[in-house]
Amino acid sequence: MKTPRAIGDMYILGLDIGTTGCKSIIFSPDGEIISSAYGEYKLYHRRVEWSELNPIEAWNTIKRTIRRSIENRRIKPEEIIALSTSVLGDAFIPVDRKGNPLYWSMTTFDARAVKQTRWWEENFGANEIYRITGQPLTSSMPIYPLPKIQWLREHEPKVYEKTWKFLCWEEYVNMKLCEKPVTDFSVASRTMMFDITRKEWSGEILETAGIDENLLPEVKPAGVVIGHISPEASEETGLSEDTLIVTGGHDQPCGALGAGLIESGPAMDATGTVECIGVILERLVLNEQLRREGFAVHNYVIEDEYFLFGFNPTSGVILRWFRDNFAEKEKMEADEKGINVYEILTSLAAESPIGARGLFFLPYFEGSGTPTFNRKARGVLLGLTLAHKKSDVLRAMFEGLSYELRRNIEAIERHGTRISEIRAIGGGARSDFWLQIKADVTGQPIAVPNVTEASSLGAAILAGVGSGVYKDVKEAVSGIYAERNKFIPRALNVEKYSKYYDLYKRIYDALAGIFDEI
Repeated sequence: MKTPRAIGDMYILGLDIGTTGCKSIIFSPDGEIISSAYGEYKLYHRRVEWSELNPIEAWNTIKRTIRRSIENRRIKPEEIIALSTSVLGDAFIPVDRKGNPLYWSMTTFDARAVKQTRWWEENFGANEIYRITGQPLTSSMPIYPLPKIQWLREHEPKVYEKTWKFLCWEEYVNMKLCEKPVTDFSVASRTMMFDITRKEWSGEILETAGIDENLLPEVKPAGVVIGHISPEASEETGLSEDTLIVTGGHDQPCGALGAGLIESGPAMDATGTVECIGVILERLVLNEQLRREGFAVHNYVIEDEYFLFGFNPTSGVILRWFRDNFAEKEKMEADEKGINVYEILTSLAAESPIGARGLFFLPYFEGSGTPTFNRKARGVLLGLTLAHKKSDVLRAMFEGLSYELRRNIEAIERHGTRISEIRAIGGGARSDFWLQIKADVTGQPIAVPNVTEASSLGAAILAGVGSGVYKDVKEAVSGIYAERNKFIPRALNVEKYSKYYDLYKRIYDALAGIFDEI
């Protein structure tokens, strides 16, 4: 971080609202982080299949986090020209006419609406839903607001009757900040009720669901001013009433924008607990094969562009699982040396040769993501002998996760979008060892942007576009995006990994039927 400049400076704020916490990051127009703050809130599991946020608790954390980001560097509130949000997808909140939450917010991982999701499969059809919304419907992953709203109507009818609006987190926060519950195309895409080609709520889906369109928020393109900070929000957050509120976006397209994706070619690889791989499409594709592979297609945060993303549901979380269950010695060593335990685990993995001495790891701890999209898949460690060591297991884990990235890259290219390079963001972008493996496995150069807090940066860019700091998104990105590092595929390693990758795919194919029986 740098010290704020003299009087007369202006800043833009990117607010990133995630499943378990939020970041408020204040940027200069040239993309430098001036100040940041992070706050956590609790993810509740009142029943085994439920996953919820308490909207009041989360909002209290969000407003405190905004205030801390301002106060940390003694920024004058009036110097923050505009604010925009990047938000978790799929989660929603029913509110009354005063904007008060009537129920907790069901998140992506909330699995209560299996019956309602299956009803859509049987009565409307997954292909038809995909043609309209770009979202892959499957009762094995009941993640979307549409069936969950129906669950609420069936199981909490009094809540449903009192509901004025069903709001996702972007429009909920916008309402809290400027009293206008407005969302953007990309967040609306995640509801499974939005027609992504017509860019409006789908009358066909709402009529089938029996949901009144008046229960849904107004939708605008990303990067559009919707209001100023209200007096009440100014008091709560420390923001100036002159600060503009601008439509933001879903966290994955915001992250892609922060990684400099303004046209088809580069792919975003966002590696955290989950790993997401996203691209701007060369042309809109909505076919049955793409749906079966689990790829979601959204309106992008640049108007008239479409964003496709795939995912691996268990990426960085697998390394955490290994740390917590098998790395007690390494954790003690890390504590003694005052370093991160992952540095030690990575060093151990580097002791093993390419191919991990014939050890293969399938990272399907919560089923497989795209493109195999199999909820029944399970994690596998294959090829163990008495000669194998902890270092080989660790290397096999990094390699297995990288093979999944290659599967996604190949699938995206099969559907007509050529990938020129991969841009790494998130926690995984801090591991040079892992990034080089990804380059060697995929045969693609891996670029690391100068700013890896890409979702917040993407939101800040939208705030700057809406407020006139930048002429448009392309001007903003050209002045901000820069590479901090680049990892080039090494030809010999690419050749070696291609042979192991072919075996890796055959292992999955051989086990797919067994997964169904477990």
